[in-house]
Amino acid sequence: MAPLIGRGLYSLTFKGISVQKKYLTLLLAGSLPLFFGAVAHAQTVEAKPSAAVPAAADDDSSYQLKGVAPKPSGSAAQQAATANYELRGTSISGAYAATQTILTAPVEPNAAAYKTESGVYLYPSAFVGYGYNSNVATASTNAAGSGFINMAPELVAELKNRGDRYTAAVAMNATRYFDSAADNYTNSDLQVAGDNYFSSRARAGWSVGYVNGSDPRGSNNRPVGNEPDRWHSANLNARLIYGAQEAPGRFEIDLGNQAKSYDNNRENTAVADVNVGSYAGRFFYRLGTKTMALVEYRNARANYTSSLATDSNVERRYYAGLTWEATAATTGIVKIGQMTKDFDQAGRSAYNGGSWEASVRWLPLSYSMVEFSTNRSASDPVGFGSYQLNTATNLTWSHKWTSFLTSRAGLGLLSTGYSDVGASRTDNTTNTTFTLEYQVLRWLKMGVDIGLTDRSSNVTGADFKRNITMFTLNATL
Repeated sequence: MAPLIGRGLYSLTFKGISVQKKYLTLLLAGSLPLFFGAVAHAQTVEAKPSAAVPAAADDDSSYQLKGVAPKPSGSAAQQAATANYELRGTSISGAYAATQTILTAPVEPNAAAYKTESGVYLYPSAFVGYGYNSNVATASTNAAGSGFINMAPELVAELKNRGDRYTAAVAMNATRYFDSAADNYTNSDLQVAGDNYFSSRARAGWSVGYVNGSDPRGSNNRPVGNEPDRWHSANLNARLIYGAQEAPGRFEIDLGNQAKSYDNNRENTAVADVNVGSYAGRFFYRLGTKTMALVEYRNARANYTSSLATDSNVERRYYAGLTWEATAATTGIVKIGQMTKDFDQAGRSAYNGGSWEASVRWLPLSYSMVEFSTNRSASDPVGFGSYQLNTATNLTWSHKWTSFLTSRAGLGLLSTGYSDVGASRTDNTTNTTFTLEYQVLRWLKMGVDIGLTDRSSNVTGADFKRNITMFTLNATL
């Protein structure tokens, strides 16, 4: 595959680029959804700088990890390091740059917008991927593969008023397998949010959302059903901030609530319906121009609603750390501390141990970036054990070879230990990723996305291997 891709790029670059690139552009553009073509003919304006400028290390949201640690696969309760390592399906590079926002939706830095007469800016985007998954259900033996097509359109509406910013974001992520229709899924996400600035010291962000999601077959330890476990959740979040950007100190308070319920396979998923209420507080103290110390406390209460559920618990985290921008090329955040997870059920094994979150970004060159992230935490069990202790480490390298050719290589390691299972169980997962993107036009990218996953376990039947290859188109206005 690589030689073919190499020859194709060589032909475009060195052999009659003006003619061949023209026809390639027409072919790719013609394959985009019709609605996107209509929007492209509308009035466009460049994206506002405030929605696209990377945030400094001591920005309001700097305590959040900005690395590439994989997201949880729909964990019912507090976020953890567990992952099923699906290809992201939202952009070729996997993530947009950090932006100076609190809780409103960011937009891609190079995206333009359609401006309505009412002053609302619309940022549409569309992703299409065509590929092959060698092990759709993550089976240990007799793995079944299938080709697939993945589509992920998104629309962000932005309104600014006297320094405040409001967004409404709607997104869909749908995959159709050619040889495994039972694993098809359509996920959707609707979020309305606002960032309000009351003074140079006081500001706040809020968001309200509704998510339709799914857990792929084999992504957890529940019995494998005939289709993915589908769920929906309503979410509320708020963040209150007091302290000017250059002040010696800053306080932040987070509030959140999630109500999550499963829609099918109820014989196995009913016990996973959960309501999670959370709050957090943190204090930043400036040590220098670009360095701040921080302390943080987080509390999350998970109430499982089924009378048969035994996983209701309270999770607490106590962190201390640093966030810095040592030079123009290096930023980072490190938080180290203690975590407890106490269950309501008498005699249930609890967790009380070390926990950390860290992410470091290094730019050795203006066109090359290395990111390192690591975290450790205990998460609620999903069909096995009393809790899961997850330790994740991720390293990625992004490099811009030319003005139109970019690559991204990543290596992720995840160790998951299970408690109270009668015998010791440890799963070790290695995830290797590679993406290559080619900027056909300012608003259109094409690329290839490869993901290799290998999980080993000391329990028979818990290991698997999976390879995913996907050719992609990614378009903005």
